[in-house]
Amino acid sequence: MPSTMEHVMALSVTIGPRGSTTEAERAAADYAAEVFRALGLTPHVEPFVSATSAWRPYAIATGGMLLMVPLFFLGGRWIAALGTFLLILCTVLELTFTPNPLRLLVPKGRSQNVYAVLPPAGPVRERVILCGHLDTHRTPWAFSSLRALALYRTLVTLGLPGALGMGALFGIGAWTGDPRWGWPALLPALLLAAVFAMAVQADLTPYTHGANDNATGAGMVLALAERLRWEPLRHTEVWALCTGCEEVGAYGAAAFVRRHRDLGRPIFIVLDTVGGPGSGPCVLVQETMLVPLRSDPELLALAEEVARSYPELGAYRWPNFRGAYTDGAPAVRAGWRVLTLVNLRPDGVLPYWHQPSDVYENVDPGVVARTEAFVWQLLQAIDRQAIARG
Repeated sequence: MPSTMEHVMALSVTIGPRGSTTEAERAAADYAAEVFRALGLTPHVEPFVSATSAWRPYAIATGGMLLMVPLFFLGGRWIAALGTFLLILCTVLELTFTPNPLRLLVPKGRSQNVYAVLPPAGPVRERVILCGHLDTHRTPWAFSSLRALALYRTLVTLGLPGALGMGALFGIGAWTGDPRWGWPALLPALLLAAVFAMAVQADLTPYTHGANDNATGAGMVLALAERLRWEPLRHTEVWALCTGCEEVGAYGAAAFVRRHRDLGRPIFIVLDTVGGPGSGPCVLVQETMLVPLRSDPELLALAEEVARSYPELGAYRWPNFRGAYTDGAPAVRAGWRVLTLVNLRPDGVLPYWHQPSDVYENVDPGVVARTEAFVWQLLQAIDRQAIARG
């Protein structure tokens, strides 16, 4: 059976760019299902409906806020104020992966999750879900360089308070009947115009080949499924899960969590972008899109123990993955026990993130091998705890 790197080649080279809800993403799901069948496992394919863009909701929100400016000066002051605050609320809900009216306006498509269950050798005392997403992102200008990314993050960070300020100025103008309150609102409007332009530009760019993000994570899930097929854990059942549509708001993971709430509180281990040069097995303490979502403290402690026991693997923690999300976000919100690996370099850079250079040749096989070894040892540690609980 193929190794992780062979799966990376199949996904990123043979299939290529795998935009959310596209035929190529479906081909990747078919590939994962075929790998499971070849192992004698039963692949479960679960379709769902997803947005086709991560950027469109924010383009709609900021574009709508910009339309409130002329509306204010044309006399619709209360509409401008209330409309701005409504769009701010929708943006906050979108940033926290919560259904909101913006999603009614975003184009939709069909996608799918694929998983197989690896039973343990003995009775099930613990359940682990290994998750890696199959889809790839676009190549926005905002991610074209570290400087562009820093500018984008600054604009986004300032954008929400700027919008709140604009709404407040519109509200004062509506309350007093004085249109002059609209003039200071032009400053945050310029900020929102820059965010709007970046969001529109992003959707005009091609998809990446997604070798590191995230053929490495999905490929590792498939490779570990093979090993677990022949070397099952003693009392830990493992679900090997390849999700769709992570790149547009973790729709696949959210659909999986909704469908499998009967699992209770399983361990959910996310493998995302785990092969960049100069990185190593990197465990996130938390990720923060708008609000912090923290990994499970007990799993963090267990990962730390594994890192100490196998120093040659070079594993380390990263305190906060800011301005980003993973498939772990819906699982944390559902109360599942989550641990996420995203291999940022020690300087905080995620190699080739959403760039045309995210190709097979730029994946480091050594980093992939060390990360896979770390995850394997983590699974053994989880299983030992399950045995100890008896």
